[in-house]
Amino acid sequence: MSLSEIEFVFFFPLLLILYWLVPRRAALQNVLLLLASVFFYATWNLRLLPLLAASTLIDWAVIRGFARAPAATDDADATTKTRVARRRRALLAIGLLNNLAALIWFKYVGFFAASLNELLGVVGIGAALPVLRVALPLGISFYTMGRTGVLLDTYYERIQPVRSLLVWSTFVAFFPQLTAGPIGRGSELFHQYEEARRPEPGRFTRALGELATGFVLKVYVSAHVASAWVDPVFAAPGTFTRGAHVLALIGYAVQVFGDFAGYSLIAIGVARLLGIDLPANFNFPFVSASPPEVWRRWHMTLNRWLFEYIYGPMVTGDGFMRGRVALGFIVVMLASGLWHGATWNFVLWGLLHGVWLLIHHRYDLFYKSLCRKAGWLVTIGFFVLTLVPFRASTLAGTAAFFDGLVVGGAQSVEAGTAHPAVALLLVIIYHVVSLPWLERLRERAASLPAAVRGFALGVSVVLLMLFAPVGAGTFIYAQF
Repeated sequence: MSLSEIEFVFFFPLLLILYWLVPRRAALQNVLLLLASVFFYATWNLRLLPLLAASTLIDWAVIRGFARAPAATDDADATTKTRVARRRRALLAIGLLNNLAALIWFKYVGFFAASLNELLGVVGIGAALPVLRVALPLGISFYTMGRTGVLLDTYYERIQPVRSLLVWSTFVAFFPQLTAGPIGRGSELFHQYEEARRPEPGRFTRALGELATGFVLKVYVSAHVASAWVDPVFAAPGTFTRGAHVLALIGYAVQVFGDFAGYSLIAIGVARLLGIDLPANFNFPFVSASPPEVWRRWHMTLNRWLFEYIYGPMVTGDGFMRGRVALGFIVVMLASGLWHGATWNFVLWGLLHGVWLLIHHRYDLFYKSLCRKAGWLVTIGFFVLTLVPFRASTLAGTAAFFDGLVVGGAQSVEAGTAHPAVALLLVIIYHVVSLPWLERLRERAASLPAAVRGFALGVSVVLLMLFAPVGAGTFIYAQF
């Protein structure tokens, strides 16, 4: 089950009614959320539920260990400081091993074994390592980052150790963000789980708007451009005309944005209906005018995590990378590529974006001398082009698609319906209305009477029921 599948339509209303009927006490509300989250996870793979539970309990033990061994004060003697520091480092190592070992085993062992076997084959040695194919636990990349961030924040005493196992478990397993984020932080969410939630009409109205926008992006926009423009060309790259490749490239940019931004809005809306505010994950990325701005607007919680927990400590630490700001961009974007998937295509995607950020950093003054229009064109053009290795299944498929963009083939995409063009237009309008000179229009729309906004929501639901393709609930980022 996912937030955009038909099963959720039956699951969530029942939960929402029960949630607001129970007494307004944080413990009861958290118990209900935790049980609902366990059920949500179990619908995907019941056998992997013990993995989630065990790793959650190990992290909890580490956090409580931090609480029992706070960092020594400045007036403590050197022996005490050394003893406490060693204990805290050992606890952190246990926590990091607990999280990263599972992620590496399920997501990367097969990739590394296959890559080594290919390398050995190049030098004339037969395959030496077995290649494991194991089911990827639901949301493991997302909840691993969320938990690891809390461990690091607690270790460096940026936040106090969470005191309640129930709060910690609810934070880890909260079903709206379990599948694909947004990646929450303890400093943003712990206090929300520790306090009783009460229904607020204003929050419900905002949540319904987020749900309506999210479902339009996810089950209409993303699905229609995928089936009409994207999937046929990427299934046989190089055989279609240049125009078909251009449409497929633009279509995939629209698809992946609609898919993930839409799903994120659905998650945020669902959580808000339950009284929990999740962090924003997208902020109109296609109006970005520079490479750093793209990553401040696209998958914001992931990039915030990468730059705060990897990039920052790396370039400000005492090691080789200290002060190597530009090289750090390549390292952190390679990490982003590998996070998205254990294939060489994602490594290439991360490398391209790291080099892109490095070039922008080195030639920032030149870049700023460009007019905003040119800066936007270069930024979005490069971003869209690099989606080719992101979407293609192999490096050969990537090369074939670029060949099709330049040379082209004989086959053309069938005209089909007008839905893909309408989907593209909706994404353009969605971004245009975010521009500063339309702020007054947005304020007027937000202040419309509740009846008018309710009517617009109802129309959106009807149109989705009529025109959303069958199977539109599938989700690209579930594989990550």
